[in-house]
Amino acid sequence: MEMLNKIFFTSQIAKIDRYTVDHEPITSLELMERAATVWTDYFLAVLEGEIKSVVVVVGAGNNGGDGYVIARLLTLREIPVEVWQVAGNSRSTDCEENYRRYRHLASVKEICCVDDFVLPQGAIVVDAILGSGLNRKVTGLMAEVIRKINAAENKVVAVDIPSGLAGEDNAWNDPEAIVCADYTFTFQFPKLSFFLPENARYVGKWSVLDISLHPEAIRQQPTSWYYTTQETVRELLPVAPVFAHKGLNGKGLLIAGSYGMLGASLLAAKAAVRSGIGLLYCHLPKRGGDLMQMTVPEAILDLDRSELCFTGIERWKDYDAIAVGPALGKESETVRALESLLRCWKGRLILDADALNLLAEHRELLELLPAGTILTPHLKEFERLAGKSENDFERLNKLSIFANQYQVYLVLKGAYSVVATPDRRLFFNMSGNPGMAKGGSGDVLTGVLLALASNGLEPLDVLRIGVYAHGLAGDCAVEENGQRGCSAGMIAEQMGKAWKKLEKQ
Repeated sequence: MEMLNKIFFTSQIAKIDRYTVDHEPITSLELMERAATVWTDYFLAVLEGEIKSVVVVVGAGNNGGDGYVIARLLTLREIPVEVWQVAGNSRSTDCEENYRRYRHLASVKEICCVDDFVLPQGAIVVDAILGSGLNRKVTGLMAEVIRKINAAENKVVAVDIPSGLAGEDNAWNDPEAIVCADYTFTFQFPKLSFFLPENARYVGKWSVLDISLHPEAIRQQPTSWYYTTQETVRELLPVAPVFAHKGLNGKGLLIAGSYGMLGASLLAAKAAVRSGIGLLYCHLPKRGGDLMQMTVPEAILDLDRSELCFTGIERWKDYDAIAVGPALGKESETVRALESLLRCWKGRLILDADALNLLAEHRELLELLPAGTILTPHLKEFERLAGKSENDFERLNKLSIFANQYQVYLVLKGAYSVVATPDRRLFFNMSGNPGMAKGGSGDVLTGVLLALASNGLEPLDVLRIGVYAHGLAGDCAVEENGQRGCSAGMIAEQMGKAWKKLEKQ
């Protein structure tokens, strides 16, 4: 399954295409036909009932060749189609052949001036101008055509990648010369640029279409980028033994909360007990004990000597994992207590929220992090740790460098939350939704991760499983309450439903 969840450079995808042609064997023209047929079938399935007419806008390369095949297939299904070709370049060999095949059915309109190009109201635009191999800004007539498509009210569906968008880094690109698609149906692999927040307005809702590229070529191509799906998590999630007991499910310690900010500890504790932890100990300020006891009766209290904040642990137990940070506060006593913890504890450790802020403010503590520590920053917390980035692609590089430098695991929380490993691999998460962007959602994730780490899972599995399950719980909460009505407490309550969907039957 992991082989199918790889993300490649666009140059690598071209190599996989060539390998498929050489070893299947199949001609490049036949592979284009196969890919465009899969694309057309999916297009008709997704937009069924919305398609009155279609305008296919093509370039001269192989993406344009895909467009000609799509236009021919739609025409044969008696869907009204117009094809507009952007003038200026010679067609590639396969594009030329598919142009000829389409010309047997209908004419092609040429765009020599942007004023020639007219989009009928209500027509769906199929963007097949430029493919994923772009390495320079789009200029001239092609850029004018793209701007006209973006200015129109027509729904736009991109073939493989929105025209003008590069497959990886777009820091050099012209944001006004990239098609803003409503949908992108991409071939075999998502492009890295799809996962970057700054490109969301171009890509729209995207789907990956299996066009049966050669599995050996996919296996052989190295990559440091992956994405995590429900199927992946089902394979990673261990099955509970028949004679399981609470001792086997692990003993975890949650250190969280400060006076006036105890809600975070409650959310994390709820999520932990709903995520399979055997015994949950909660270290809280003294004033938080009664509230935790009433709200999460499964939790075992380990109260701080302070009424207000975390000042240290007096009685060490044989914990399997410790999570520190939600609403911890940044008092001077808390800084000293965190330093003492980092010096004493070398087992599984998860740091979130204020624990991360303390690391950023007292950078000498970074050198005390045990190898394999899990850090769970959101965007601003990561900026405090590693500095601001010019763009999202640079931020990914910083994330990877930071994980390698300190030999830790990080999850940068947000849409497609990305896990970074000490060996500089990145794993993008495919669950979750914008309704989860509420205070407390990260505290819930901390509880989930603590439970999995206490179960004895390795850090990477803890993160991939936990982040996906957390997002899936958010999807369940939104399904019942809508995005605006979703809250962190609802996500914690839905953890059981999420695990039920993930556990092997």
